[in-house]
Amino acid sequence: MSVYMTPSEFDAACRALVAECPWLSETSGRRSTERNARVGGHPESKHVIGMARDFVASQQGMEQAQAVANRLGLTTKLHDVGSGAHLHTQGLPVGPVPDWWATKYA
Repeated sequence: MSVYMTPSEFDAACRALVAECPWLSETSGRRSTERNARVGGHPESKHVIGMARDFVASQQGMEQAQAVANRLGLTTKLHDVGSGAHLHTQGLPVGPVPDWWATKYA
């Protein structure tokens, strides 16, 4: 299911994730376009519009957190790129941001 969260819904979901999984440490949030390019981020990265955050923990902790994040409606992926293994979360589906969303929130 594709979920289009508002910025405040995304923030609330991330706060709920950390409340349920206090072993997580946030390592990346909003990035400039330049920073995103330097770290090898995708050109359509939701980090650039503040709708993605990365977290680290033990592998088992990240897998547990991924299940919680999915339940909270976040789009997730376990990555082992860039700065190392991390749980990527975002409040929008993968792909381009729809014009209606960008007009209202970006």
